[in-house]
Amino acid sequence: MKRAYSFVLCLPILLLGCSKNNDVKTSDEIVKSMTFTISDFNSSGEDFETRTSVGSNGGFFWAANDTVGIYPNTGSQVFFELTEGEGASSAKFDGGGWDFKSSAVYYSYYPFIGDIYLDRTHIPVSYLGQKQIGTDKTDHIGPFDFMYTPGSPAKDGNVSFTYNHLSCIIKLRLQLPVGTYSKLAITAPSNVLPVKGYFNLMADSPAIIPTEYSNQLSIDLEDFVVTDSSTDYYVWLLSAPVNLNGVEVTVSVLNGNKTELQCKKTPSREYFRENIYPLGCVTWTEVPQSMSMFIQDWDNGDQIRGEV
Repeated sequence: MKRAYSFVLCLPILLLGCSKNNDVKTSDEIVKSMTFTISDFNSSGEDFETRTSVGSNGGFFWAANDTVGIYPNTGSQVFFELTEGEGASSAKFDGGGWDFKSSAVYYSYYPFIGDIYLDRTHIPVSYLGQKQIGTDKTDHIGPFDFMYTPGSPAKDGNVSFTYNHLSCIIKLRLQLPVGTYSKLAITAPSNVLPVKGYFNLMADSPAIIPTEYSNQLSIDLEDFVVTDSSTDYYVWLLSAPVNLNGVEVTVSVLNGNKTELQCKKTPSREYFRENIYPLGCVTWTEVPQSMSMFIQDWDNGDQIRGEV
C-alpha cells in the first residue's frame, strides 16, 4: 500500500462479489457492494524544537498486490486483491467470486495475512524489517499500518467498512552531514519498545497486545542521500503504541562510511495509536565503535543489540 502521507486519508473502495456456490439465493440475501473508508491519522502538533510540523493535505494511493482480509461472523476469512485502481485513491478488489449475505456481519483487516484459516482473535503484527527507500518517502508504511474494522452488517445491499489504525507513526525530521545513510534506530535504556504482537479482530475495541519487546526500533534506509546539511530530511517509522514520556532515547544513524551519529531526545508524551509524532534531530555526536548503538557488521544482516 502506497501512501503520499501528510495525512488526510479518506478512501472509498468498491468490492464486488458473485456466488461461489450453487445455492439458490434471492436478491435480498446477497450483498452487492462494499464501501471502505479509512480514518485519518491525527497530527500530534508541532515539534517545538524544530521549524516544521506535520502537514494535513496528503493523499492515499493503492498499490499493486494490495490485499485485504474479510471475516464473516461465522466461517473462515476470504481475501480481496486489487484489480483496478493502482496509484489511485479509489480501487476495485476481486474476491474470487464470493457472495456476501445480508444476514451476516463482516470484519476486515489490513494487511492480509496469507493463512486462510488464520485465527481471527490472534492476528499477528510485527514492526521488524521496516525499510524506507529515498528521503521522505512513505511507500514502506503500508505493511506496518495494521488496521481493523468493527463488525459491519449489510444495509440495503451494501456493507460499509471503516478502518481504524492500530499503529502510530514517528516522523523523524533530520538535519545531517552530507552523505549516504543506511540505517536509523531509536534506542531506549530498557526493553520498552513493542516489536511483535497480535490483535483480536473480534474484540469490542481491538488493540495491539505486545508479545515481544526490545530496547530498539530500527529501519533500513536505501537511496537516502543527504546533499545539503541545512535541509530537512524525513524518516517515517511505524510503532505500536508506547509510553516514552520522559524517557531519554538515542536516535542513531549509520552512514556509508560505517560511521555512527547519535542524537539524544526525551519525548514529553505517550505515543498513542492513530497519531503522528514528530521528533527532530539537528545536533549529532559522532561516536566511536565502542560506544555504538549498532553492532559492527550491519551488512551481514546481524541482529541489532543496542549495547554500549
